[in-house]
Amino acid sequence: MAKRMEILVGAAIGLGMTARAAVDGGADFLLVLSAGRLRVMGAPSLAAMLPIRDSNAFTDAFARQEILDRVSVPVFFGAAACDPRLSIPALLRRVSEAGYNGVANFPTAIHLDGSFRVALEEAGLGFPREVEMLRAAPEYRLATLGYAKTRVEVDALLDAKVERLCLNFGWNSGGSQGVPSGVPLDQAAERARRLFAHIRRRAPGTLCFVEGGPIIDPSHLQQVCEASRADGYLGGSTLDRLPLEMSVMQTTSAFKTTRLLPQEGDTVAARVPGLVGRSQPARQLMARIARLVATDLPILVEGEPGAGRTTVARAIHQASGRTGALTFLDARQDIAARLFGEGGPAALLALRHSTLVIESADALPPMLRARLADWIERGSFARFAKPAERIPGARLVLTHPLGGEALARALSAQRLTVPALRDRLEDLPLLARALLRGAQHGAAELEPAALRLLMARSWPGNLRELAEVLRRAATEGRNGRIDLATLEAQIGLASTAPPASPEDERAWILDALRRNRFRRGETAAFLGIARKTLYNRMRRLGLEA
Repeated sequence: MAKRMEILVGAAIGLGMTARAAVDGGADFLLVLSAGRLRVMGAPSLAAMLPIRDSNAFTDAFARQEILDRVSVPVFFGAAACDPRLSIPALLRRVSEAGYNGVANFPTAIHLDGSFRVALEEAGLGFPREVEMLRAAPEYRLATLGYAKTRVEVDALLDAKVERLCLNFGWNSGGSQGVPSGVPLDQAAERARRLFAHIRRRAPGTLCFVEGGPIIDPSHLQQVCEASRADGYLGGSTLDRLPLEMSVMQTTSAFKTTRLLPQEGDTVAARVPGLVGRSQPARQLMARIARLVATDLPILVEGEPGAGRTTVARAIHQASGRTGALTFLDARQDIAARLFGEGGPAALLALRHSTLVIESADALPPMLRARLADWIERGSFARFAKPAERIPGARLVLTHPLGGEALARALSAQRLTVPALRDRLEDLPLLARALLRGAQHGAAELEPAALRLLMARSWPGNLRELAEVLRRAATEGRNGRIDLATLEAQIGLASTAPPASPEDERAWILDALRRNRFRRGETAAFLGIARKTLYNRMRRLGLEA
């Protein structure tokens, strides 16, 4: 027999719209299950195991209204056989007359264990009753699909001559309502290999399917299928809940961030070439730079590490219209010879329209500070010249951590404070685009949910940290897009770390609560932390009320 190039796919669907979408995507058959309907109603799949509905009537109602006679593939009915009042022949007759092509044992007792399942079996209401139903189904011209977990259950289904057998690994993990399966992927693959080999020895014509547990995407399925030679896959949560959650989340995030996402050609309210931003702190910074570059006054640029002090120094040189050299010296190194050797600073700035940048100026030894102040005092920078009298010449720019008042006074320098990234998060979309382009990842785009994660972070490392995260994420991204999962992997646990001090942490959480109208679940999702973690932090910080 020739090897099938494509596996069979059965879609366990609870909504007409997703049923038609699954068929358009190539599903070979559909299963209408109470779990599928409960999922689209917002409940987890395992709610199907609770006595909250007349499962058969519930399933039949939505299937007749939305799925039967509206799709071009066979439809299997998920039948609950445990009701002791239920006449199995009567149920199968109704299913056949309604137009279903087959029947499956769902909800199924295979998801139960312990003394409760033993009690069901002893009362004649457990898995054997499901097998009885599947054994009788062909008499009503119904195809059969049986769910099983263990070899004993598999053998019972084979004795009933079930045509399609699905090895189930438990409820799907993943998403907001997933249940940890407890079955590692490699163990699932090995279990399927052994059981399917057993099935093919006993009943070679039986089609073997896998479903559930750790299989939540095609790559997982491929690993299991390659090991077990499965004929097909049954998808429930993986075909409706997980894609729906992700799609709705991404689309909602896109609308939420519409005003944040910069468009091509978007004009940035910036008056300084080389700087990006339109927030109030960014505007104030640029306005001050625009005033200072009209003078030759020394400028001390201060700010937190990674905030962009060197970038601002470059922007000052460019905005000044200076065509001469831009020279950088690091005060942490021995720069005395270059500053005050033969020719002094004038030798470094021999060309007109030049700029000298001394980085880490807080490391300047006292002697060098004094000599530099004396050199400035002698008038090399024409501090008091009127614009009409000023000869275009050298400019001195120094970068310094926050708290550079003393040095600024000593050098008669104008202080310029670069805001921290956390104080200008409104600029983050523009900054991210600029950083990606600067890192030669210009084609990479941030998905809206990924952008929201960036904006929920406090960024203690400022622009330097943001640039590094984006660089790694762009390298790992697929199809030129940086999605939420890729970004989370690069940020790691640090993405949820608030500022170090309790005061900053309180402000961080309070801001997120206000953004989400004090809805705690939405706030936790926005911050990228568990709801319980949010509650604990709110309690510790006195924000419970």
